[in-house]
Amino acid sequence: MPRRLPVLLVLGVAAAVTGGACRPAPPPRSGDATSRDSAEPAGANPIDSVRAARAAVLRQIAAADTYLPAALSEGDSVLKRWPQRLEHPLLIYLPEPAVIGYRPELGQAARDAFGRWQRVGDIPVTFRFVRDSAGADVVVRWVHEFPMARAGQADIRWRGDGWIQSATLTLATAYPGGAWLSPEAVHTVAMHEIGHLLGLGHSDHPRDVMFPTTAVHDITPRDRRTVRLLYAVPPGSLRLP
Repeated sequence: MPRRLPVLLVLGVAAAVTGGACRPAPPPRSGDATSRDSAEPAGANPIDSVRAARAAVLRQIAAADTYLPAALSEGDSVLKRWPQRLEHPLLIYLPEPAVIGYRPELGQAARDAFGRWQRVGDIPVTFRFVRDSAGADVVVRWVHEFPMARAGQADIRWRGDGWIQSATLTLATAYPGGAWLSPEAVHTVAMHEIGHLLGLGHSDHPRDVMFPTTAVHDITPRDRRTVRLLYAVPPGSLRLP
């Protein structure tokens, strides 16, 4: 039976973050709540307009076979994602570190995981690897092992309106206690954590790569439907005012 790998998502809200040297492309106007609200008739109650817009998104999410409802419950009813990054790929810094247990095939496994999301995820986000962490949107860090039972961690910074600004992915070379992770295990953990970097929360089904303790080695159809829906609706809070 495949070993289930403990993985963790840690989210850090940074509503005032505006990006570093390499800023994301402006959010698409179709997902701009301000432009949508401006189409309301004169004299319309802004609270009612926001309520109607959020209720429409919630109905769309409820009607789809995805795990966005579970992720919303876990994430305080806030959707987080990147703006469209096709012409301006996310810049990924993936170093070759001097960390105990690191070897090049682990780095390649992580790189392949990014490539798999780009090929199979069917979302408007692409990746480009860079040699310098300055200006990178996503920084990959390696550690020998975590002090608790996990093999990977994602830390995300986003604005108050739900647009992700930057992220850090931390991968271990060994399980807590000293057993080395194989390239296949690193690939599995990286697949899960990259899902978090894209804005996905945890799935409620063990057959999805985004289940909290994953043994799934590839993106499932449900993972794909969920991330596609996430990138089809505007980010931000879905709490009804």
